[in-house]
Amino acid sequence: MASSLCPAASLALLLGASAATVEGAAIEELVPVVRDDGIFVSFRAGDAFNEDIERAIQTGLEVNFRYNVELKRPRGIWLDLQVARRVISVTVTYDNLTKRYKLTREIDGKIDATEVVADAEAMRRFMTTFESLRLFEPSALEPNDSYYVRVKGVMRERNLLLLIPWDIGTGWKEARFDYLPSSPLSPLSLMR
Repeated sequence: MASSLCPAASLALLLGASAATVEGAAIEELVPVVRDDGIFVSFRAGDAFNEDIERAIQTGLEVNFRYNVELKRPRGIWLDLQVARRVISVTVTYDNLTKRYKLTREIDGKIDATEVVADAEAMRRFMTTFESLRLFEPSALEPNDSYYVRVKGVMRERNLLLLIPWDIGTGWKEARFDYLPSSPLSPLSLMR
């Protein structure tokens, strides 16, 4: 019995692995910026729309893209420490009567932005391009240490063999940085 499960499981993994990404979809231009008032993240999901997604939108179905954003600290031989995590969810619904796209962006379940646009390119930009989103607090960082932000996009959620959740989207993209906080003013610099 156990030996018959191994080939079936292997086949399921192989079939799922070949369909695990939207063809060509990738996280691009990932840039974390650390400032005193927050850690701001910019990125873009390139080639996130395929024929199936476009067709679903045009029929009026609600389409949701999810982006998992993690802030981590490398720890050598141990698993990297997850400092914080955010989930960005963007949703589009096309109204066939008004010929407009209703767009919503949520961060960790809280509405961050909404728009209604008529232009398909503006809709795609809203769904895939994020500029200077304040996602993390610098108070979570240790001074003079290395960190990285990583992002993965999920364009479709499926279940493999009706049991195993299998996200279809992009692979992980990482951007590393060193946290060097600005030093407070010393008494000598105030006397000049």
